[in-house]
Amino acid sequence: MDKNQKYIWKNDRNFDVDEYNDQRYFYVVEHDDLISKARHDLSARELKIMDFVISKIKPNDKKINVIHTSMYELTKILAIKRNGKNYADLARSIGNLRKKEVLIYDENNRTVTQTGWVNQAVYHENGQVELELSLQLAPYLLGLKTNYTQYLLIDTVNLKSKYSILLYKLMREADKTRGQRVAVLKGTPEDFKSWLGAPKSYSYGRLKDKILKPAIEEINFKVKDMDLELKQVKKGRKVIETEVYNNWTLDTELNTLKNKSKPVIPLYKWSDK
Repeated sequence: MDKNQKYIWKNDRNFDVDEYNDQRYFYVVEHDDLISKARHDLSARELKIMDFVISKIKPNDKKINVIHTSMYELTKILAIKRNGKNYADLARSIGNLRKKEVLIYDENNRTVTQTGWVNQAVYHENGQVELELSLQLAPYLLGLKTNYTQYLLIDTVNLKSKYSILLYKLMREADKTRGQRVAVLKGTPEDFKSWLGAPKSYSYGRLKDKILKPAIEEINFKVKDMDLELKQVKKGRKVIETEVYNNWTLDTELNTLKNKSKPVIPLYKWSDK
């Protein structure tokens, strides 16, 4: 892509210029197994591109369809400056999504699905892009009725760290009451290292200081309906369980808005997409 980038996108045009702001508020909907039981090594940008593509899937889609977008739209959604270098970087990230594998564990069927993320990508001279996700992802993205998690695309787009994005998704999955009660994510330090793709060599202290605390701080600063708190369970001097609480609830928001006219944004009506 780098060699021919000036030619490939020399006639780039603005597509859907009036709609990209609305698209940032689309829902991303995926099966819980793709959040907590999938193992992969995606960068923050690759995670955001995947969320953007998934947000274009409609509730009534019966198959994995080709997603039509453009380099212009991608830069606007991801808040990236529009230029040839960044277009080439985006193409490289999409290429990584085609090459990198994801392992998805299914405890019920006792299977592991090994697949990539993107089946193919086609780039047009005028900046249009056609993306097709791996067909093996269909059970985790289509026709979801139970065991799925949804969140606003803008939330993950606004997060810079891949650890923040992954922890955010885990907290959304842990919120089984849709904000009615405090959501809690519990696991051993090893569980958290696995969920977040942290270096296996990390001690709990490094995991907490280098990954968990910075991710919690970023999420609390940037996500409207999250107020995360880290707690630990010790046996002697050893931490045996880590707990992350989201202290924000709908009651919290309603109390905050008693004297304001702003409505609470529903995060659980996929049909409104």
